[in-house]
Parts: sequence; structure tokens; C-alpha cells
Amino acid sequence: MNPKDVESFLREKEYLFGFLSINIDKIDNGTCIISFPWKEEFARLGNILHGGMIMSAMDYAGALAVLSVNDKRNQVTQELKINFIDPMTKGPFKCVARVVKKGKSTAVVDVEFYDSEGKLGAKGLGTWFLLS
Repeated sequence: MNPKDVESFLREKEYLFGFLSINIDKIDNGTCIISFPWKEEFARLGNILHGGMIMSAMDYAGALAVLSVNDKRNQVTQELKINFIDPMTKGPFKCVARVVKKGKSTAVVDVEFYDSEGKLGAKGLGTWFLLS
């Protein structure tokens, strides 16, 4: 699976993916690494990255990790639990997602969110439903 082909497709088809300016750095064998820049439009009061931007990026990273092992046609997020650990202010930001277990109808994914200095800002665990 070519990361740049997937990235181009999502930029064309999904507004939020393009708005976040997400780059797919790796997508292979149950792992996905994405990154995106700091933009003033992503900030909440205090010039801190908005939690919704973090959650959206983590959702994309998890979904793409599942896509890399999904032999069905699509998947949807069934559940995504996120613990916000530290405020994020230093981009670019990175999400690392790894499929923990893939079953017949679901996949469980571990997702981590980092700033440009490698500080962990959020930790998530999600389940994606595999559509037939």
C-alpha cells in the first residue's frame, strides 16, 4: 500500500483530512504513522492544540492502521478512548497507531500522539468495525 496514493485519495475525498494537512509517513502491516503541522486555526485558548484536532488525527491514524490489514471493503470507528496527557503546543505532531488484534469483524488499535520533541500528549485505544 503506497502511503502517498492513500494520502492523495483522502485529501480529495475527505475535507477534514485535507484541512489537517495530514501526511501519511508509513502505512504497512498494521502500523500507521501520520504527521501534521501546527496551524493557528488548530489552537484553543492559551495557544494549545485543540483536543478535537488530536482526536481526529488519532482516529485517522487508527483507521489507516486497520486499513493496512483489512481484507474487507472498509471499516468504521466503533469506539475510541483517549487520555489527554499533556498540552500540545510544538508541532509538527505525530500519531503512531498499531493494530493490537484483528478479528473477523473488529480490530483493536493502540494510538499515541506526540509533539515535535517526542513528548507524549495523548494515548488512545480504539476498536474499528470491519465492514463486509
